[in-house]
Amino acid sequence: MKRVFAIKLEKQIVLTELKSYTYVFLGSLLLSIAYALLIIPHHIVPGGILGLSIVIKELTGFSVGWIALLINIPLLLWGTKVLGAKTGVKTLFSMVLVSFYIDLITSLTDGRVFINDVLMSSVFGGVIIGVAVAIVMNAGATTGGNDILVRILSTKIRLPYNQLILIVDGIVILLGTVVFADFTMAAYSIVAIIAISKTIEYFMKKSVQNKTILVFSDKNLLIQEEILLNRKSTDGILKLIHHDSNEKMILVTKNTKKLEVVKNIIHKIDPNANITVLESNNIMA
Repeated sequence: MKRVFAIKLEKQIVLTELKSYTYVFLGSLLLSIAYALLIIPHHIVPGGILGLSIVIKELTGFSVGWIALLINIPLLLWGTKVLGAKTGVKTLFSMVLVSFYIDLITSLTDGRVFINDVLMSSVFGGVIIGVAVAIVMNAGATTGGNDILVRILSTKIRLPYNQLILIVDGIVILLGTVVFADFTMAAYSIVAIIAISKTIEYFMKKSVQNKTILVFSDKNLLIQEEILLNRKSTDGILKLIHHDSNEKMILVTKNTKKLEVVKNIIHKIDPNANITVLESNNIMA
């Protein structure tokens, strides 16, 4: 019986990982489309490694995708300890996809401008990039580049994370302004960066919205013990609020990324447990 439960749990974990990689793929593809069709044709430099790659392309003639990959891979190898092996593999997957699709789409379109209004390209390109990055981050990965670089720098330089991002992006925009000799481009790049950051911020806030989990099982005591034993992987759980004689247990989580982990633990103990997830606007103390 235990073997059957273990097989079911393993299958569930595999399906969860496949779903995660699917989201990384979709987010990376969306990011590539935004850069190839809206950002690169207008020489907008929205900070980060891809922004730096656009500047280097102007100087060397090499493709943006290849340049980004050549910069990103050493950064990823350097920052694996910061990201962790699992996130590192997903990040590498995203990096390769983004580089490949940016170059593919750019070659197919020959760098043609589809939206003549540069301001609209900056805004919509920024929003789409922000959505894409949020999708990849929610899948447990990063799009690499700037995020890895800033995480590494934060271990060496005593400055807040958001300030380091602004400094790195500012340097990239300055380089772009000098190389393209276009101060107007700098303004559009700043617009794109604001659109990206605000979009990511919006989706990240949504992803950590509180959830109430109702668990109906005759093995709630065992489930509770298992959750407490796995505190490191379930640190999104704030409190075991209620456990009554009607075989109902209520949990509150502040991180929706932990929901799958909690569900796996519950089904490991009781595959027949009934789980209901509700929105929670307030954290109960």
